[in-house]
Amino acid sequence: MGLTYLILFLTISAFGENSPRIQVLPNPQSLEDFDHEFKGCPENSECDQVMGHMLTNWRALVTKLNQAADAQKTAQELENFRSKYGIPVEFYTDQKSQQSFKPALNSSSCKEHNPKTGQKVFIGIGFLKSLSGEKAIIWRDQSQIELPLKNNLTPQPVKVYFESGPVTYQLPINDQPLFIKNRELYILREDEGLYYTLKISENGDWKIVYLDMTQLSTLEEKRQYVNCPQEKEKSSPIFGTEFCKSVWNLEAKKLVVVRMHQGCPI
Repeated sequence: MGLTYLILFLTISAFGENSPRIQVLPNPQSLEDFDHEFKGCPENSECDQVMGHMLTNWRALVTKLNQAADAQKTAQELENFRSKYGIPVEFYTDQKSQQSFKPALNSSSCKEHNPKTGQKVFIGIGFLKSLSGEKAIIWRDQSQIELPLKNNLTPQPVKVYFESGPVTYQLPINDQPLFIKNRELYILREDEGLYYTLKISENGDWKIVYLDMTQLSTLEEKRQYVNCPQEKEKSSPIFGTEFCKSVWNLEAKKLVVVRMHQGCPI
């Protein structure tokens, strides 16, 4: 939906690094400070002081860059931040994550994720630098963590059906590729009105890059729902729905089918 609003806007109109010291504000200074015990944490989330501080720094950068006019410099500043601290993304996880890498946790709206008995599935927020099929590189509390995905977090598997054979990439939940170039996925992301492009390679490397937004409408028009190829293997039961779209491959100059997943049934 955010992408549609951006296209409409374009049609109409043609970090500094904060001190690492962490403190709780003694008195609320804005409406946001009433949302959670720790400043910066999402409302109603399970989130500690460290994560709140990291999210506050990210939002300060987003606010600053929302006022910037140079899109290429904006992309470079975001990439500098990502390479040092990662960027906040969502994935599925469980309560045990609070004993290890401690993401911010929110309840999932999916009925299947909230059984009356047994283990619940949560939406986690963490600062990731990269994400492969085996591990995530996470930044937390001035430390870099190489975290195995198994038994820790579940990203969205996205399978691209190239002519040479399918390749599965790992994306944050709800993200979709806008186009493909050199077998790398280009993801348009939005945070508080700031749009940026995340490039994801086959081996899971991430990089924030500049994208000429004048191409946006054409690329989005090429994305259409299509029938998914038959598959014998099913994805994780955490994902209740799978769907496919056609995505433009710039290198091959043709559409390819991409299989994506979401937690709740459509």
